[in-house]
Amino acid sequence: MTIPHIVGLLSAVSGAVGTLFLFFGSFAYEQLSPYVNSKIIDDMARRNRKRQFRQRIGLGFLMLSFVLGGASVVLS
Repeated sequence: MTIPHIVGLLSAVSGAVGTLFLFFGSFAYEQLSPYVNSKIIDDMARRNRKRQFRQRIGLGFLMLSFVLGGASVVLS
């Protein structure tokens, strides 16, 4: 395998990992119900922050995938 093939393979893997992170982080954010207390609000905010973190990681991997894909084209 040549270097462009390896970089292209890394690009594909990075894109797949990013897509999985986005999939598992893309469930809808939770909304407040009419009956809430501070513990419920704190738990909901924590779960929403975890979703945002997964989405950011996924977008980072997808951006890396595009960068590696461009590098693979340039190297070939």
